[in-house]
Amino acid sequence: MMRKLWTGALLAASISLTLMGCGSNDVTDTSKPAHSDQTESSVENKSNSRKDDVKATVIWRAFDDQFQSGFRIIMQNREKKTKGISLDMQDAANDVSTGISKLEAALTKGTDVAAICAPDRESTETMAQMTDREGVPAVFFNMEPMETTMQNYDNIYYIGAQAKESGEMCAQALINYWTENKEIADKNGDGVLQLVVLQGEVGQQDVTLRTQAYEDTLKEKGIEYELLAMDTANWDQAQALDKMNTWITAYGVDGIEGVLSNNDNMAMGAVQACINNGYNTGDPDKFVPIVGIDANIDALEAMKAGSLLGTVLNDRENQSEAIINVIRAVKEGREITEDVVGVDCTIDGQYIWVPYVIVDSKNLDSTLELMDRISD
Repeated sequence: MMRKLWTGALLAASISLTLMGCGSNDVTDTSKPAHSDQTESSVENKSNSRKDDVKATVIWRAFDDQFQSGFRIIMQNREKKTKGISLDMQDAANDVSTGISKLEAALTKGTDVAAICAPDRESTETMAQMTDREGVPAVFFNMEPMETTMQNYDNIYYIGAQAKESGEMCAQALINYWTENKEIADKNGDGVLQLVVLQGEVGQQDVTLRTQAYEDTLKEKGIEYELLAMDTANWDQAQALDKMNTWITAYGVDGIEGVLSNNDNMAMGAVQACINNGYNTGDPDKFVPIVGIDANIDALEAMKAGSLLGTVLNDRENQSEAIINVIRAVKEGREITEDVVGVDCTIDGQYIWVPYVIVDSKNLDSTLELMDRISD
């Protein structure tokens, strides 16, 4: 019965791929307009670049994406500490045509290397064609190209974290809570974990792999579960709040014994819904365990306050260092090895995998300190 419920939900999500377009990935950070950020970045690059620097164009899916904004700050800070490289940051504004136009302009201008976080997976083929035609190496990150795209071109790499790993860690955090706090975790005393799942953008590979990893991990650990509901909230906190409110109305806040979320923004929407219903405010008997992915500051602070069970760190610091080191290496024609990448990673052909890190009581403070430094 459990498998049928989960399989049916996954099938429904798969069928919807042909019916739905792409949504935004994260909550908008309106602290600074995108055009202002871009102008500042361009001025900074002009003042800091040297004639003999490796000049790379970095195209971001969206400057005003919360996760990517922090990622970009980390990369800019890493660039300042790295000799021999100059990065020109460009904003695709979460639009495929804009991203392609920015890449076309960079290639016309004569960029040495293109580092690309594409607005969606389908556009990576077009972008790879463009860089290949001009003989410019392409380093994709955070949005994994289609497997066929990676196979079709020689001078192309992908740097990122394996989505399956984050899903496994996310599920494991919930399993740990369930097994260690069974008396209060199993609210209806039936021995079955009743849970809901918040998915990101429908059709994105990370969403599929993370969600499948939830099921696989629960099964491997012998957890009896019932999937009450699974729906997309498009990485968005407000949409997740609405979904969670709907589920609380349908099943009761006590009827939901766990929430697995494809990212932290949606997890925080679920947290807010629980708080609005008098839960997740410090009373262990009135707590819905919610786990996200990304280790955003608000999620880490919610962990500290006890309203969020856990999260998983998508290691933007090490990924930024890896991207910069690979940019320089491909321009110089060097072989990509672990020593060249310079961080803990696994190299599998054209793929460079930087591991996720589960955040728990042991590393919560240090992770929060790191994220605070990024935001300053």
